[in-house]
Amino acid sequence: MLSPKLISFLSSFSSSELQAFDGFLRSPYFNQNSELVKLFMLLQAPLTDLPGPKLQQAAKLEKKVVWKKLFGRQAYNDAKLRRYCSELLHLAYQFKYVDHCISDAKEEIVYLLNTTKQPGMEKHFRGIDRKFNNLKQSEHQPSRDYFEQLYAYHMAHHRKQEATGEKLDNFRQIECADYYLDCHYYLQKLKHYCDALGYQNFMARKPDIRLPEDFLEKLSHSDLLKEQPWLRMYYFTARMLAAENGEPWFYKLKEQLFSEVEQLPEEDANALCIHLSNFCIDKKINVGETAFFHELFDVYRRSIESGLLIKNEVLSHQDYKNIISVGLHIKEFAWVEYFIQHYTEKLSAEYRENALTYNLAKVYFHQAQYEKVIEQLREVEYQSPVYALGSKLLLLLTYFEMGEFLALDSLLDSFRIYLRRNRQISREVKQQYLNVIRFTRKLSRVNPGDEKRLLKIEQQVQNCKTLAARQWLQEKIAELK
Repeated sequence: MLSPKLISFLSSFSSSELQAFDGFLRSPYFNQNSELVKLFMLLQAPLTDLPGPKLQQAAKLEKKVVWKKLFGRQAYNDAKLRRYCSELLHLAYQFKYVDHCISDAKEEIVYLLNTTKQPGMEKHFRGIDRKFNNLKQSEHQPSRDYFEQLYAYHMAHHRKQEATGEKLDNFRQIECADYYLDCHYYLQKLKHYCDALGYQNFMARKPDIRLPEDFLEKLSHSDLLKEQPWLRMYYFTARMLAAENGEPWFYKLKEQLFSEVEQLPEEDANALCIHLSNFCIDKKINVGETAFFHELFDVYRRSIESGLLIKNEVLSHQDYKNIISVGLHIKEFAWVEYFIQHYTEKLSAEYRENALTYNLAKVYFHQAQYEKVIEQLREVEYQSPVYALGSKLLLLLTYFEMGEFLALDSLLDSFRIYLRRNRQISREVKQQYLNVIRFTRKLSRVNPGDEKRLLKIEQQVQNCKTLAARQWLQEKIAELK
């Protein structure tokens, strides 16, 4: 196999980045080895056409196959091929940095301001300064380096005044620079502190983020919070996560975030959404305050409607699943159905078709439209183990709810065989579903009102540590009593 490091890094490039990297390699300023261009040309088609797992096993990427295409009958030289791969990887790293610099126009302009601050360059300085302000005015949302760039911008102006011997009749530029330096410092400290508070919910220890004494208290009296919504929202987050009762801060943050979301970089808006949803789950729902499912749903709904949670036009499979699960839990069936119909297309192509049919089946199940469940599940292709297991389980529950016990018995047998034979599914996950099969079979054969047998099954369910659909089983036991 050709260099796994090279293949894994290049496979992270988008199609447009691969095309741009091709141009980068052909530039004699960056690369003067034409063999590296040929090597990349051999990789382009597999990188574009094959998904990650198959890419690592592609026959056309075997070392000797690549060597023959590059050098024909020349004797194979492993050291030389490895060196070429290493050089190509180094150029790929360099391309990523250059591409980042080119894409951040304001960072480029700030650098140019510093290079034109000396005497005799005033026209250049003024022209570049106009570009900076035009870019700043045209921005719909600030960049994540917003405060840092404004600090550098005002410092460039101050240094220009010093370098050209201008009379300093005021200190506006250095004062502005110092203001934005404060904004940058407080924002980064708050971000680190909020992340640390979040980590402590699921890790044995949290990062040791050292805040100055009375940091939050002093910040609460600062004009910065009044003037900068970005800082204010992270301040609310820190209070929400640190307080014994963070609920008042949760409502302040939620209201502020969704009313002023356009004043934040997308990355930070997404991070604040995660803090809100984690507060609902970790601080409320997981300790028994199930009413907060409605708040969690509201966070998800407003996030998706604000354009958050979608990165590079793609909605993550996990967020999609969580939104549907919470919506169904609080019986927001109409909204969930709308969400599935309109947002499934935002999933990666590999998930899209199965996600649509399977999740619509889940909606119909919660609405007790069991015939529609069966109709939907006929359309699901079991390529992914996740959907195969989910679909079989949902069909199992549906047959039980309908009282179709002959069909249920047949499905229980085929489901068990599927689990035994499938090597992609871990032993623990298999056991979760095997236990569902066992308990469902028992419940299908018990007479309603047979409290002795039902009590025994109930105790077995409670004592079972690895069990899918536990809540549904408990509900059926209660109904049969």
